[in-house]
Amino acid sequence: MKLLRTLWLAWLLCTACCASAQSIVPAIVPDIALLEDPQGTLALADAIAAGNRFAPGSPSVGFTTSAYWMRFTVRNPGGEAMTWWFDTGNRTLQEVDVYQPDGRGGWLRMATGSRYPFAQRPLPTDTFVFPLTVAAGASTDVYLRVRSTGFLGVSLLPRLWTPSAYLQAAQADRRAWLTYLGMTASLGAFNLMLWVYLRERNYLLYVLTLASIVWAISSTAGGFGSAFQLFWPNSPGFEQCSWMLSQIPVTWLPVLFAFQLVDLHARTPRLSRAIWGVITALTVAMVAMVVLTVLQRPSLAPLLQGLYVMGWFLWLPVYPLVAFAVGREAWRGDRMARYFCLAYIPSIVVAAAISTQALRGLPPALSNMLWASAFELLVMALALADYLNSEHQEKIGAQEALLDSTRRNEQDLERKVLQRTLELNAEQKRTKELLYNILPVELADELSATGQARPARHESATVLFTDFAGFTAVASTMPADRMVAELNEIFAAFDDITDECGVEKIKTIGDAYMAAAGLPKPCVDHAQRCVRAGLKMIAYIEQRNRRHPFKWTLRVGIHSGPVVAGVVGKRKYAFDIWGDTVNIASRMESSGEGMRVNVSAYTSDLAGGEFDCEYRGKVAAKGKGEIDMYFVRGARNAAVTMDG
Repeated sequence: MKLLRTLWLAWLLCTACCASAQSIVPAIVPDIALLEDPQGTLALADAIAAGNRFAPGSPSVGFTTSAYWMRFTVRNPGGEAMTWWFDTGNRTLQEVDVYQPDGRGGWLRMATGSRYPFAQRPLPTDTFVFPLTVAAGASTDVYLRVRSTGFLGVSLLPRLWTPSAYLQAAQADRRAWLTYLGMTASLGAFNLMLWVYLRERNYLLYVLTLASIVWAISSTAGGFGSAFQLFWPNSPGFEQCSWMLSQIPVTWLPVLFAFQLVDLHARTPRLSRAIWGVITALTVAMVAMVVLTVLQRPSLAPLLQGLYVMGWFLWLPVYPLVAFAVGREAWRGDRMARYFCLAYIPSIVVAAAISTQALRGLPPALSNMLWASAFELLVMALALADYLNSEHQEKIGAQEALLDSTRRNEQDLERKVLQRTLELNAEQKRTKELLYNILPVELADELSATGQARPARHESATVLFTDFAGFTAVASTMPADRMVAELNEIFAAFDDITDECGVEKIKTIGDAYMAAAGLPKPCVDHAQRCVRAGLKMIAYIEQRNRRHPFKWTLRVGIHSGPVVAGVVGKRKYAFDIWGDTVNIASRMESSGEGMRVNVSAYTSDLAGGEFDCEYRGKVAAKGKGEIDMYFVRGARNAAVTMDG
């Protein structure tokens, strides 16, 4: 526990140093104008002469073998001479030249680049930084020429610092890096001693993985920290090779360490072969880049940059595939896999962001890798310590684990059986509710119980039809969605009315609504029910017309007599009725008038005791000749509620 607290505090200290390094804001970000030199042959005089060809643009132009001239103006409004430090924000460009007036009509040139030893830099800084002095109240134009002849693109983050501000930022970065090195050195030494004592190869593999990660952070894309200055200042060739050389072990060793502890070779053989195949191809590309970098030929820059882009696309799926394999095992309950899921999340996110920045030609924010790497190494150390303890616990608790597994399987089985039973009951309930919405309750119950619903003849029933007069004309002027919404609202109200009056809805046909009473369950007042429902429907339409812009004219026709009722259909059941009674009821509706209930003589006789009917005489009905028809004027003895 003391060790864990110490490691945790070290990581917190490292992240605090990183945060302090990022909190310092430079004084000036100069406005840059660019001029491309595709052949890289323009001299300063040529660039000055081509002044009107300079155009504003981003100093991070990405992958290109062209030289770029950049021009910006530094102004000193103060009363005394001022010196700024111009920071390019770049560590990797092979050619970097700054020109500023020397005050005697000439130009002072400061040249540096990654091809030179560290001592030849104008200032002993990790990035290429140049001192610029401007007289009091004066301004000066500064020309910067940059060119990349390696695999990395042209990516700058130009800033003007006061020397004190730059030194403060550089010291914060140096503290963060050295703290990180101190923490990783402690982790490495501790696990190396464990390997010497226990001879457990996983400890050695962890130490090698740690070393590869530290090397990569200190070297990749120019690195973070002062590795060049402190460790190989007189070897610029190795410095440039180290940018990619460090990627080879850091690609292999962390993945191998994860495979070893999680045993992915045995658990995911196909995915493992795919991952190692991609890593092998990536290694070939990285070795090729290192070899071409050693040759130091500017003409190879296009090939180098092409290999870098190809390598980026090869590298991109490596850690997501590893994360998928490890994540799947973590989901399955593997303890080591969960450690690695926790350890790799920050590193994967930061590494992907850095690679994307580099591919877009932007300076990578490598400082974020410090805390991500520190967190990763700390969690991996904890995983390794837990690895041996887990093996010991697994041996002791083998029998208990077997019993627990059996018990859990039984519980899971019982839970699944209960869940399936509940799902089956719920499905049966939904099926019955659906049938109730489609069929009358009696027929739905019969269909559920026997699998079929027998047709029946009803000697005395009443059929109701409604239709809207002039519907075709109204529909042609009404938007389709509005028309459907109107019909849906009206028919929903009709459904409520039929339920209230004890009438069975049969179906809707276009703008027609069909219902019947006296079936499937017979009743003596079927005619009264339908007449009552028809009057309520007309009352509803009258009330609705007073509130809505669209005015509907409803016709209602009713006839009583024998019908045959039954369920038809194989996949989509439908309850329907047949017989001459249905046809005559339809003629009652079509021969009626708007906002009136038109009934036959038989229906009038059946309902006459409750409703006052006005004889219309014999009215011609299509296909039926002349039929006695009556208009229902209203209830005889009591007012019928019309607001339903």
